Amino acid sequence: MLSRRRHNFLPGLICLALLLAGCAGLWPGHTRPLSAHVVNISDEYANINTDLSEQRLAAAGITHGSTFQARLRQQRIEVMLGKGYKDVERGEWVGLIEEDGALQIAISFGHAATVLECAVGDTLFITPIRRP
Repeated sequence: MLSRRRHNFLPGLICLALLLAGCAGLWPGHTRPLSAHVVNISDEYANINTDLSEQRLAAAGITHGSTFQARLRQQRIEVMLGKGYKDVERGEWVGLIEEDGALQIAISFGHAATVLECAVGDTLFITPIRRP
């Protein structure tokens, strides 16, 4: 009789685990990554143009002057959201909001898409970096 009760308990335990996993993004301190689809790569400097809007970035706590992590496959980079290239040192990653209101990721005096081995159609996963 005892083993039968354990089996009846198992489906409820599985449902609870799935529910908690689905709510993980609601816990304080945990942020689900934003998806940024690569829509264009600039010819001259290989800057990465995405479809991620400034409004979605701000809703996730990413505003001018803050940093975020961008992940593509196994590569992770730290990017500062700036207003221009002079906001970062030469060779550092910078995020810019383009005229269409979408995020562009670049390297100051570098070729971002070449370094990340990124192509149109790829998806970058963007997560804010919280500094204490």
